[in-house]
Amino acid sequence: MTDNSEDAINEALELLKQEKMINDSLANGTGPWTVVYDSWSDENGSRGGRYACFAKPGQHEEIISDPTWDFGPGDGCPGFSSEYKDGERITTYYRNDKAPAFEPLIIVQRFCDVVPDALILSEEFRLLMNLWQDPQTGNYFLIGNGDAKDPAVRFKDGKVEIRTPILRHYQAARQLDLLLFTDSSVFTRCHVSDESLHDLRIEGPTEERLGYIFRAAANSKYTSDLGSYSRVLMKRILPPPQEKSGIGLWEEQQKEYPKFIIDEDEDGNPVKYTCDPDKLANYFGKNPDAPHYLTPVFFKRSVLQPYYDKSEIYTVGSHYLHCLQKWGVEIDNDNLERVAVFLGDLGRDVLSNDWPHWQYHNIPPGYGMSDSHILNQFTYNPEHQFKRKYSELQKVWEQSWGWRLHREPAKQDAGVIKRLRVPLNETEAEFKQQLLNLALVLVDLLNEKSIGKECPEAKNEKGGGISKLECFLKYYSYHHVERDISVLRTVQSMRSRIAAHASGSSGQKYLDKQLNGKTTQEYFVLLLEEVVTMLDSLIAFAVDKAEQSKT
Repeated sequence: MTDNSEDAINEALELLKQEKMINDSLANGTGPWTVVYDSWSDENGSRGGRYACFAKPGQHEEIISDPTWDFGPGDGCPGFSSEYKDGERITTYYRNDKAPAFEPLIIVQRFCDVVPDALILSEEFRLLMNLWQDPQTGNYFLIGNGDAKDPAVRFKDGKVEIRTPILRHYQAARQLDLLLFTDSSVFTRCHVSDESLHDLRIEGPTEERLGYIFRAAANSKYTSDLGSYSRVLMKRILPPPQEKSGIGLWEEQQKEYPKFIIDEDEDGNPVKYTCDPDKLANYFGKNPDAPHYLTPVFFKRSVLQPYYDKSEIYTVGSHYLHCLQKWGVEIDNDNLERVAVFLGDLGRDVLSNDWPHWQYHNIPPGYGMSDSHILNQFTYNPEHQFKRKYSELQKVWEQSWGWRLHREPAKQDAGVIKRLRVPLNETEAEFKQQLLNLALVLVDLLNEKSIGKECPEAKNEKGGGISKLECFLKYYSYHHVERDISVLRTVQSMRSRIAAHASGSSGQKYLDKQLNGKTTQEYFVLLLEEVVTMLDSLIAFAVDKAEQSKT
């Protein structure tokens, strides 16, 4: 039943104006997110949708000549066309039925209600912008040069939104217009006069001639249940940015390179210089009065902590820091007191977003580059020795026995080897975490099942992984059983008494005895050196076993 009271009619007129829809459509493409697909309907009969596509430039006047959409959700798909030529039917395949004038951004793949329709993001857009799709949500993330997965495309309740800067970068790279379409119909339960409805009519290009707005209203002629209705059709053209973007779309064209401490003056004040590679001297006579590209810059070792801890993304070695396949920089990580990077490499190789972090940890010089860095030799830092020897042991052990001595870490433990390091500072939390990491890779991951299969005595041993390994090593006449089992029990004890629980007075006494006046970093270095000696001996043991099996 319709309500034709004055209040109802005034309310209906406000609804029929669709001012919010018009304003939202005009603003779409200027905020953080741009709606590129949407579809809706409600119990009152109101319905509509939004859509977007790319267009070749030079079509503006044609596009704004009428309100109809130039490209819809069913367009842009591959197919075949046929024509008769000289009495012969010729069939031609096309990749996009609206090419070359228009290109799809979201393709609607329809399945005739057998299964739900699919919303497909343009493959070219996804690949050029290097977007990764989360298999759980279907949303896309920007995997750029940094360590974060920045939201890029999100699907929710039938709506698709894309981060506006990413759209603009893509437009700039390919110099394409972005077309944004709106089609919205609303219905009321009362009849508004034809004169009032006529006053609502709008039609024509926008003032800047980059869009078209059509709004018309009428009374329903088909049923008394519905009163007046209005329809809004809109299109908006967003031209591409003037300057073309390159492959590094999210890197600024003009970087403001920071300055780092490279020296101290006679009063002990820090001397800083830009890390801009183009402003540094080199071996080819460029900028001879400037500091050299290879000037070492020094940092607290804590500068590496976020990279160590995000082992799924970063790899920290003795001479390098890598972020997946995105970026990497040479470093000198062989000294236990500082990290060094060449001044030019800071500007060329370190991600600009990370520069403030490196500036914060920058310290004055006072050290030279380590010998292993200069000579490009294997590092003698026990952290890196340990990782190299640990990996080698697993390979030779598997070659000799057919199974790894330590199982591959899985799930949340997968990056534990990369996270393990000589403590970066003297904090209790850092020391405890590295004790936990060391015990995990050396004790918890011992391949007890395979050890038991290989050695009957070990299979019946109830004392845990270390005891099983002890039985195994004795069974095969290993020469350093007592020494190496003692090292493993120390690692286990330090984990259980110091790292895994609140230590209390007895735990503190045990720790003080173990440290024996050394710092936690010094203690951990010595412990790692003992572990490296053990790994060396186990490698030789496995190699000898392999040689014996050949004869």
